[in-house]
Amino acid sequence: MSKGSKAPANDQPKRRLRRWLKLSAITIALLAILILGPLAFILYPTLKSYPKAPVETASSQLEGNMQDIAHLRHLLDIERSFTPETKAAFTLAVSAMEQRAGDLDRAGLAMAVAKAVALADNGHTNVVGLAGDRSFNAVPIRLGWFADGLFVVAAAEGQSHLLGGEILGVNGKMTDALLEALRPYVGGPANLAKEFAPNFVISPELLYAAGLAETAASITYDMRLADGGSVSVELAALAGTLGPQKTNVWPARDLSPIAQTDRPMGWRHVLEDVALPAYLAHPDRNYWHSYPLHDLLYVQINRVRDQEPIDLSRHLSDMLDESAKKPIRSAIVDLRFNNGGNYVLSADFARRLPELLPSTGRLFILTTGNTFSAAISTAAWLKYYGGKRVTIVGETVGDRMQFWGEGGLTVLPHSKLALRYTTGFHDWEHGCSLSQVMTCFLLNYIYDVPAGSLEPNVVTQPTFADYVAGKDRAMSVAMELLAADGPSD
Repeated sequence: MSKGSKAPANDQPKRRLRRWLKLSAITIALLAILILGPLAFILYPTLKSYPKAPVETASSQLEGNMQDIAHLRHLLDIERSFTPETKAAFTLAVSAMEQRAGDLDRAGLAMAVAKAVALADNGHTNVVGLAGDRSFNAVPIRLGWFADGLFVVAAAEGQSHLLGGEILGVNGKMTDALLEALRPYVGGPANLAKEFAPNFVISPELLYAAGLAETAASITYDMRLADGGSVSVELAALAGTLGPQKTNVWPARDLSPIAQTDRPMGWRHVLEDVALPAYLAHPDRNYWHSYPLHDLLYVQINRVRDQEPIDLSRHLSDMLDESAKKPIRSAIVDLRFNNGGNYVLSADFARRLPELLPSTGRLFILTTGNTFSAAISTAAWLKYYGGKRVTIVGETVGDRMQFWGEGGLTVLPHSKLALRYTTGFHDWEHGCSLSQVMTCFLLNYIYDVPAGSLEPNVVTQPTFADYVAGKDRAMSVAMELLAADGPSD
């Protein structure tokens, strides 16, 4: 083609198509930048992960502890529940820890780190796995809280005479004073610290590190025995049987003898000869259900996590389909041992269950301080969708209605202590507003509800006498209220 001549007419459509494709690509790219840019800006703080700990050897306790403390300092950059005031307090606590790093054994470091991390005052932001008989020593008894105090619920054979004994004091401190002294080591509400207190009260190492014992080898308990006699007994500790833990150990699991299968031979439980009430019969099952009455559904969800042979969402869906074919009038959802998991797995169930019940039916939610995280979400949905039919029975749940969650876990490189950090905000009382889009966990804009308070309508906690008699006071309250409603139509 000669210079200056025009392109063939059939090239014009091709050129227009190329220009259109180019403009479309530019437009799409700009839209992606406009949409994905802000989204990435919003998501980054939630998805930001803790830096990896360097792989280093330590030639001394001081060097190892300094490596751990250096890794701990990154919490300031990741943890979103800190306020300016608690950040400053955390910085001071870590600096003080550095000053005595050479003197801290593993238990001493663990309690110092726990106290510093707990300054965030957030239930999900804590050192996890701080428990006697794990990677710390423990005396050969296990304890449980009741309305009337702290009691021995399990013991090695040589201490079986202590079963049913009430703990009046520990190392010279009254139980209430000891609980208050342990409060700074667990972030979140006071009842959450009370839930975890038995983990510390059986470990001389942890009590010694907290300045609550004169030795890391034994504990002296003042007790009122089951026969009414009083005794002061010193119990020597055994070394921890497991390595470092990456999950929380909830002492309430010791309330059921079924949960004692991992104990050495010779351990005894105060309920071993008692016909177990339903709520203590299946602590090893994440979820199960029954029909105590022809028109009553009872479902216990112990963990919001899948378990073989059928996953949680499917089990709950099938259960509701099954219940829809029965004359179900009321339901009881037992979340007393539920410390959480993946809240998405119970969301559909919590919405559908109230739809199954007639307007004259009742929906009871059973809660304790062990009801935590995704269990709180589940309770909030049930209350919101159940409306006036809902009655909450038991004890206050184990966290506030506004809390920070999500995030992840990091492990200190030398001591292998694990700590939980959080990056996403939850508000199960009011729901997340658009003004909180930079802090609220984004899935909450799909799932959360303004449930209001989850304080129990009927406050009840079993006495030790109820417990050893195999009585379930919370369940009895629900059944009494149902009976007062009269027979179903």
